[in-house]
Amino acid sequence: MYGPDCRPTLIGNEISHNRESGIFCFAGAQPYLRENACFGNHHFGIAARDEGTRPDIIKNICRGNMLSGILLFHLAKALILENTCAENAHWGLVLTPDCETTPKPEDLHQSNQLADNPRGAYTITTEPLADIGR
Repeated sequence: MYGPDCRPTLIGNEISHNRESGIFCFAGAQPYLRENACFGNHHFGIAARDEGTRPDIIKNICRGNMLSGILLFHLAKALILENTCAENAHWGLVLTPDCETTPKPEDLHQSNQLADNPRGAYTITTEPLADIGR
């Protein structure tokens, strides 16, 4: 999903086995993402990048992705509520320090299910793509 005029609603979709991320929002996109199942993707279940990008990520299930369930990086903002990010190869959720979430990062584990990921519930890092050589 690309650009500030991109404001789709995706509800109840299965997004699986993509070569990169399942859903990728960038360059100012502002989608409403609800009750989607994102699994088996090579990178992340849902990813958002760039200033002005503001997805609402609600009640999605991100399982079994080869990196983490959800990624926010490079100035993205997001509402992140009632998602389940489990059984991903790394974390449930990955953020860069320049991103903003509602609720605040330290409260995300209370409003989302982020357990059962080998590296933990979430991390804040300056190099979110280091594991794929970027």
